Amino acid sequence: MKLRTFFSAFFLVLVWFAGANMALGFLLADAQRKTAQLHRQMDDLTSLSEDLVISSQWQTRFARGYIATRDPARLRFYNEIDDILKGKIARPETYSFEYWDAVGGGVVPEPAAQKEGATPLEERFLKLNITVEEFNQLKKAIELLGKVNATENLAMHAVNGEFDDGTGAFLKKGKPDPAMANKLLYGEKYSKENGELSYAIFQFNEGVKARFKRLLDEQARHEDELFTYNKVVSSGLFALVLISVVFLQTHFIARSARLMKAVHRISGGDLGAEIAVSGNDEIGELADALRSMAGNLKNAFEKLEEKVELTERTMVELDSERQRSEKLLHNILPAAIAERLRGGEEMIAEVFPEVTVFFSDIVGFTDLSARIGPHATVNMLNELFGKFDELAEKHSVEKIKTIGDSYMVVGGVPNRDPLHCQHIAEFAMEALDFVRGFSKTHPFNISMRMGVHTGTVAAGVLGKKKFSYDLWGDVVNVASRFESSSSPDRIHVSESVRVRLADDFTFEDAGTVELKGKGTVASFYLLGRKDESATVLAFAKKG
Repeated sequence: MKLRTFFSAFFLVLVWFAGANMALGFLLADAQRKTAQLHRQMDDLTSLSEDLVISSQWQTRFARGYIATRDPARLRFYNEIDDILKGKIARPETYSFEYWDAVGGGVVPEPAAQKEGATPLEERFLKLNITVEEFNQLKKAIELLGKVNATENLAMHAVNGEFDDGTGAFLKKGKPDPAMANKLLYGEKYSKENGELSYAIFQFNEGVKARFKRLLDEQARHEDELFTYNKVVSSGLFALVLISVVFLQTHFIARSARLMKAVHRISGGDLGAEIAVSGNDEIGELADALRSMAGNLKNAFEKLEEKVELTERTMVELDSERQRSEKLLHNILPAAIAERLRGGEEMIAEVFPEVTVFFSDIVGFTDLSARIGPHATVNMLNELFGKFDELAEKHSVEKIKTIGDSYMVVGGVPNRDPLHCQHIAEFAMEALDFVRGFSKTHPFNISMRMGVHTGTVAAGVLGKKKFSYDLWGDVVNVASRFESSSSPDRIHVSESVRVRLADDFTFEDAGTVELKGKGTVASFYLLGRKDESATVLAFAKKG
């Protein structure tokens, strides 16, 4: 009777531990479900923000394509994008960056004017888990998109000879003005607005990721606590089982021996070991409890492995997002400037006493782009400027920006370099060689004008929301003037450039150039290095 009473009390404690172990297992499963839900919410928010990027980039392409070709399909596509954002047309299920390429190619039909399921982008965001701060950032992005759309509408109406009559309606008729349209959609103001929009969306995404990272970290800590408790309870349960086995073995040798064998297998890691003991007495109940414990431990370890795997995936995703953010910053700014901003500098502005600035643009670009179409134009510029980017890195010069078909680099900035003028000259000659070869391998010929000047500039980072690194100074304007006054496929340089390169390079007199505020100045064409002068002069005579 005393033994039975002892066993009753013992099994009450054992059942309590088993129940606690099972409850902790349910809590761990619920915590993992919440973690998965947080991942889905984060993916939903970032997926919706991509709709803004898709809309902005494709509306820019369609607006530019329309002013170049007057193709009514581009105007129709442009307005359909606007209707999807405003909830007048339902968002296509396959909506992505490739969607409008597929529509333009006739692979998929245009989005039908289907109102069922149509929801404004802002309302779709509000249905998700979004904070006030994130909503304000989203409103800012939508407002910036409105500014960009306003500029695009001005341009598309201008190319049709329709102008704002002061009421916001384009009822004032006049002569079509393609030049104004091109200036609006290829000007610095439009590029800045587009850049501010992209950066606002980038900030929204970063804010969402940061918030969900905090929530996921808190959830991971909660899961760690539950697992710790589960481990303590499981260990206590296992300890009780071992004690009971030792005690019972002295009273029920044969059955306890089989039970002990099973316990050893479980303690060795075989949680699926068969327990060949049964009965309605104390040993039978203990065997049942051991089976339950082994099953719970097996479930707990399986869930732990799932949690570890999920945590590793989350860390890989976070590291990938960090690398993407760093890559984006280095694509916007020179590497040295990006590192200074990451180091905490808020204001970066310097004067460089002597640098060399290079400008180039494509001769007859507007007519060429209208003739070959937007996709071929983009492919052409990507191939040309991709090679220019490689040459800039090869010759240690810094790309500052591209505006349409114009490409600008500088030597001696942001890293001061006494050979800046030589590096720019070598870059320009190799770039010109590539352009000549490019024309021979493509169905259309292109020519480029190039201009170079040396002088003093100020350089620094502009903007608090959208960063850009730029140069100021008379040398920039003069270099641009030398480019615009150059002959096709020639490198037009100033007297100051010729003086710095006279020991190593040969030149041809190019007459004079009229500069605003400076009068008439001498100019020259860069031919090549002196050891290459004979070949270059022979080439010039053949031309």
